[in-house]
Amino acid sequence: MDQPTLDLLRRTRTRGRQPLSGLSVQQARSFPSWYELLFGPAPELALMRDVRIATADGASLHARLYADDARADSLVVYFHGGGWVLGSVAAFEPCTALLAQRTGAALLSVDYRLAPEHPFPTPVLDAEAALEFAAAHAEQWLGRPLRRLVAMGDSAGATLATVATRRLARRAGARAPDLQVLVYPVTDAGFDTPSYREFAEGHLLGADDMRWFWDHYCPDAARRADPDASPLREPDLSGLPPTLLYTAELDPLRDEGEAYARRLQQAGVDCRMVRCPGVLHSFMAMARVLPLAGQAFDTVCADLRERLA
Repeated sequence: MDQPTLDLLRRTRTRGRQPLSGLSVQQARSFPSWYELLFGPAPELALMRDVRIATADGASLHARLYADDARADSLVVYFHGGGWVLGSVAAFEPCTALLAQRTGAALLSVDYRLAPEHPFPTPVLDAEAALEFAAAHAEQWLGRPLRRLVAMGDSAGATLATVATRRLARRAGARAPDLQVLVYPVTDAGFDTPSYREFAEGHLLGADDMRWFWDHYCPDAARRADPDASPLREPDLSGLPPTLLYTAELDPLRDEGEAYARRLQQAGVDCRMVRCPGVLHSFMAMARVLPLAGQAFDTVCADLRERLA
């Protein structure tokens, strides 16, 4: 671990930030996110517009559309992290706005409903509805035909992105994403990989934090084996679109993310997997304060821009 990362961890400990396992949901939500603490202000873009997304059960989801290139003909639908319990479009805006600026794509960031008020599978169904809505309205938003639809997310949001992508890819007549971008995804509820044991504590996201998230998202442990909750458990991953998948070296979720990448490759999916060296979970939030995190963020942006070129 490099010195800037060690210094960040030391500052976190001295400021008394408590493990999630010792907090209520309301207490956890009262703390600012890593993006709000570390990322800095969002860039000013040519287009920042709020939209509403209707779901099958009659709910109305908030989302925000970003674009900085008037020629954009691709749309990234982004699902934020936060263990299905925390996070929002507003909290992640510094990152999502910069992604739109750096990649040249339009980006729709989605406020899916959060657990425990809306446990599994509601966030999955919200993600599926958001991708459908985006496909149906993108031409109107962009002023031209949609060339590429991208499902993207980080952490728990990456889980929603890939599960919703699979569900749409197997539904007759649906417009499935042309690409999925998964940044340190949650792919299984096993808690039993070498990276879980190695980084169980002391690396911002710990094993107990992940158990806290799962307990709120899917309190019935037996349901966590459902592939819509743990996509690594899906027996057939064929037919999914090309995939960019990024893991963080110092992350308990590293091994399950890499196992998912291997499963995609074995199923014949074009999957580029990158282990970003020396970085923690949530490295996207640290892109402006830690050099290695900045390099990892640059890699994600460059790869996505290349795929959309």
